[in-house]
Amino acid sequence: MNDIDRKTWEGHKERMNESNILTGAILAGGLGLRMGQPKEGVLLPDGRPMIEHVIASLLPLCQRIVIIGTCRGFAIPSSPRFITLPDETPGMGPLHAIATILKSEIDMHGYLITACDQPFLSPDLLGRLAAGEKSTGPRIFQRTSSEMLTPLPGYYPVCWLSEINKQLLSGECSLCNAIQSHPASFIPISEKEELLLRNINTPDDLNSVFKMRLEEQL
Repeated sequence: MNDIDRKTWEGHKERMNESNILTGAILAGGLGLRMGQPKEGVLLPDGRPMIEHVIASLLPLCQRIVIIGTCRGFAIPSSPRFITLPDETPGMGPLHAIATILKSEIDMHGYLITACDQPFLSPDLLGRLAAGEKSTGPRIFQRTSSEMLTPLPGYYPVCWLSEINKQLLSGECSLCNAIQSHPASFIPISEKEELLLRNINTPDDLNSVFKMRLEEQL
């Protein structure tokens, strides 16, 4: 059995109860053109694939985790807790991928959605997205250092699917623009917490992580 399927889950499942059982989702399957390889399987300094770090941040909060798109470089654990879902429109961006998950009927309420290249996320941070009041729009973090939207991670309710469909029919494929066109809930975070939202997109980003780890060891 995969270590993340056994050890990580066993370490967290006792913390779960009926009030915090959610469905998580990870957007995978990107081309990884800037990285030069699929990002899911990129190894971080601890030797684990990038997507495994993301899964570990969701496990304490989520009973099920859906992997959307083709996951390359990482073997998804063979367990009912993990569900693979083909992206109906691969290569078209996160808005299309989120539409795929929201209409899947895997969960009838909503999904805690992350990207596969956000390995610094923590359960405590993601839990703040899950703890918000019910709404008809997404719940996302609001940066203090800039006005730029941070659409991932976010909690996306199933009822927002109708708004996504309107946007896609109009030719709008930007997730940020879709959020701006419909009321969303914003959760403020500190500048220090913003660092946990970082994406690793390029070899330079990856090298900076290895450098940071080396400096921590000195």
